[in-house]
Amino acid sequence: MDNAKSLKYVIPIAIAFVLIVFGAYQLFKSKLTKPVVEVSPVVISSPNGFQLLQSPSPTPDVLSGTTPNIQPAAGSDTVEIKNVGIYVDAPVADQKIISPLKVSGRANVFDGNVQIRVKDANGTILGSSSAIACLGIDACPFETSVAFTKPNTTAGSLELYSPNATDGAEDYLQIIAIQF
Repeated sequence: MDNAKSLKYVIPIAIAFVLIVFGAYQLFKSKLTKPVVEVSPVVISSPNGFQLLQSPSPTPDVLSGTTPNIQPAAGSDTVEIKNVGIYVDAPVADQKIISPLKVSGRANVFDGNVQIRVKDANGTILGSSSAIACLGIDACPFETSVAFTKPNTTAGSLELYSPNATDGAEDYLQIIAIQF
């Protein structure tokens, strides 16, 4: 009879244990599939007056192909523009260069126009070129060669910028130290 009494307690305890484990599993499963609530984007102005949306968290690598954190609402006129500016992949800082210099990177700038110039340590422009990237939702790759004259110094700089159509300013200026 003691076995019957102990079964009377063991069976409800076993059922309660199974229900608790099942409930915990369902709770864990719902947390895995529940969409993550994003923070609202921040509206900023670019140097040329465009209204841009900036994600509050760092954006993924522009070439990774991942989906952006924040998508515009259906029927919304607001489009998230990310990776605005000029990003140089080559040459790297303090790299020794020769003419013609191959320059590559990604850019998302007004008119897609990227101007490039090589200067010596005295500020003398030794050569210049331009490249076409894009103005859009995301940055586009660009690549060009810059032929330059022989420098009188052993160091210099590579400068990339987008000319501002309104006032001629050098928007998104990137200066990279180079060696000759």
